[in-house]
Amino acid sequence: MKKVVVLAMALMLVLASLTAVADYAPSKDLNIRVPFASGGSADTMARIIAQGLQETYGKTVFINNLTGANGAIAAADLASVAPDATEMMVGGIAMFTLTPLFNPSVGLKLEDYQIVTGLNSEDQMLYVNPALTGIEDWEGLVEYAKSNRIVFGSNTPGGATHMLATGLFGAAGIPAEAVTSDGSAKDLLAVAGGNVVCAVASSSVGAQYVEEGTLKPILVMSEEPYTGFEGIEVPTAISKGYEIVFKTCNFIMTSKDAKAEEVEAIHQAILAYSETDEFKKLAANAKWVPVLANGQEVKETIANAAEMCESIFYAYYAK
Repeated sequence: MKKVVVLAMALMLVLASLTAVADYAPSKDLNIRVPFASGGSADTMARIIAQGLQETYGKTVFINNLTGANGAIAAADLASVAPDATEMMVGGIAMFTLTPLFNPSVGLKLEDYQIVTGLNSEDQMLYVNPALTGIEDWEGLVEYAKSNRIVFGSNTPGGATHMLATGLFGAAGIPAEAVTSDGSAKDLLAVAGGNVVCAVASSSVGAQYVEEGTLKPILVMSEEPYTGFEGIEVPTAISKGYEIVFKTCNFIMTSKDAKAEEVEAIHQAILAYSETDEFKKLAANAKWVPVLANGQEVKETIANAAEMCESIFYAYYAK
């Protein structure tokens, strides 16, 4: 009898939650702050989501590009208004994993926010140019490093690809130095041109090179091997003995004090829009593979990555 009562109460709570989600109607226009430049991938994702929310709620959804200070400017603007689910911003995993380590004065804390929805999730992997170096796999790179200098392409110190490469080569005991740039596309171009031996970049950035046979991914920083490239299974860093797991992700977040049921309603509205032909066409044109995870899933991903980044930081940067 007690089990029946508990189940009945749980069902009532679920139904009440679903009713609140279905009945939610924002009383004002929505505002999504984007701490990245207009025209970039995060901006494009936000604009597609905005279009869906406009159609769902009949309200204008403003996209405000507030760049600078690693997201702190956008976060400060969000904090300047009363907490409300209609007041949001796009975040990136680096805001809560790398920025607190390299720029602690920014003061961004994950516990100050609710995640409305995930946007994407991309594997990071190590690419080489077999035609120029003869390196075909991780073991080949280790052997190559015994008699050759390892120079890798990455973003600047404090960025994800620099930290991942530093952690990987540090753990492997391979002396390596970076040639930095302002984007992974440039890093892979440097690998293709023979200016660096290897580079860490996302699966999407490397896809064209892999498809044409110029570059080869030899390690992926994830828990499972990567099988997204036809005819290739990329082994994990874990399988080689290196506990490095990091997925680049973006998400939409709001204040921790916004009403949770309204945040969930917006997430459900986004999920519903993602099933439409319009959304699928816009996402395909933008080459966006959506991962619209819920807030708890996104927070777990961020927390796990933050722990790993902290260990790499104190092992190889904070000396």
